[in-house]
Amino acid sequence: MKYKEAMNTPDKINWEGAVEKEHQNMQVYGVWTPVRLQDLPEGTKVLTSTWAMKKKANGTYRARVVARGFEQIEGVHYDGASIAAPVTNDMSISIIMVLALMAGWASKIIDVKGAFLRGEFEDGAEPVYLKMLEGFEGYYPRNVVLMLLKTIYGLCKAAMAFWKEMLKVFKAMKFVRSTADPCMYYKWTAAGFLIVWLSWIDDCTCFGMNDDVEESRKEMNQLFECDDIGEMEEYVGCKIDKEERSIKFTQPVMLQSFKDEFDLENQRETSTPAEPGSTLPKVPEYYAKVDEKEQTYFRSGVGKLLHMMRWSRPEVYNAVRNLSRHMKASTAVHAKAMHRVMKYCISTPNRGWKLKPNRTWDGKKGFLFRIRGKSDSDYATCPTTRKSVSGYGVFLEGAPITVKSLMQRIIALSVTEAETISGVTCVQEMLYAMKILLSLGLLVELPMILEIDNKGAVDMANNWSLGGRTKHMDVRYLWLRELKEQGLERVIWTSGESNDTDLFTKNLPGPAFRKHAVKFVGEDVGA
Repeated sequence: MKYKEAMNTPDKINWEGAVEKEHQNMQVYGVWTPVRLQDLPEGTKVLTSTWAMKKKANGTYRARVVARGFEQIEGVHYDGASIAAPVTNDMSISIIMVLALMAGWASKIIDVKGAFLRGEFEDGAEPVYLKMLEGFEGYYPRNVVLMLLKTIYGLCKAAMAFWKEMLKVFKAMKFVRSTADPCMYYKWTAAGFLIVWLSWIDDCTCFGMNDDVEESRKEMNQLFECDDIGEMEEYVGCKIDKEERSIKFTQPVMLQSFKDEFDLENQRETSTPAEPGSTLPKVPEYYAKVDEKEQTYFRSGVGKLLHMMRWSRPEVYNAVRNLSRHMKASTAVHAKAMHRVMKYCISTPNRGWKLKPNRTWDGKKGFLFRIRGKSDSDYATCPTTRKSVSGYGVFLEGAPITVKSLMQRIIALSVTEAETISGVTCVQEMLYAMKILLSLGLLVELPMILEIDNKGAVDMANNWSLGGRTKHMDVRYLWLRELKEQGLERVIWTSGESNDTDLFTKNLPGPAFRKHAVKFVGEDVGA
């Protein structure tokens, strides 16, 4: 809530305390200094700010000063090419979690206090000034503005500036930054064990042997003032259910929001997220669309499903991908299809993205990790564009570390071409997984194996003939052949019945869907 709204509540005294604490933080970190208005250079841009006030789950009141960074001038206050917020990616998280399961690692999360108040401004950038905020009148005269000496929340480069400070800390701790993921940092201990840190903005997680993690956590606390969150039990809105040598990501809060916010009373329970064999068509211009309120309702629901699809329920990937193509215009048919996916998720609450590696590891160098891939496609499935759908999964020691269902960018002229396009995309992800492991000083068993259920695509990747009807595809399949020659990958055939990524290319009937879904979300225990 905003400042005035908070001060009009019965908790006014608590909010005033939170405002005072925020001002103290600004003083402790040396964030700004007051400057008289008459001393400002002529034409100086003065930014405004706002309050972000929130009562946290633990009962504490937090008030945060947030600059309106959109008022900054590119090229004056910041470099527009350097405003990214560096965060680790979902495949890196999955890979490190699989390693943790294999080696029996501990994991600890810390939250850096006042993270965005630690960043330094670049040399040569003009000073940034803030107008006086509500609630700070008692601390400063009326005729002053606040010149920022450090970054604060809301500024365009605040996240990047803090990340640069974070790099200094990890360098001081003698950690090396991964060449594959800029937000992954590692070192090998004297005893030969690996320790890995992952960062996403001001949250960091340390993985490794329990004693090593505890020592590294204490060292971090000496360099940054941190909150110790404890064991990793949640991540990006997901609950982490831990079992012996396996973990599962679930989203019970999201499931509850489906029940509370969407009209599912008339939607019967179903064993699959979508009607088998169905494809949602694009709404023609002349067709009656839903009104703006209903379209907003549809967008909200699909947005939630997109998050769930990515982080905890990969088996609904194809159905949700299909829904997401109609965010601009939809009909009651599309809303009904959305409700079906939600009802399926609610009726199978115990399913979740499952990581269960099939081997163990002692945490030391010399172990050969196995990366495998499976890919599939559904030829010319889009009734409007005739583009095909690619589906693939990459597995580390049998655990799925990434999956995708996506419409291909070009129109394939045959099933073989569509399967090749999907296979190439899967190999790209396999190579990235390999690069992550190699960047940590680990080893990967070569060649990595890609399974495809189309004999033509397999033959095209493995032989050296050049056919006129596939000449336009030569960059793709020649690349696969080069990787084979280098000993990095090998493409083999698998039967369609055993290709689990069929799940990501089409809406399957119940028996086939359940057979493949188990690979990614486990058995539907108790549902």
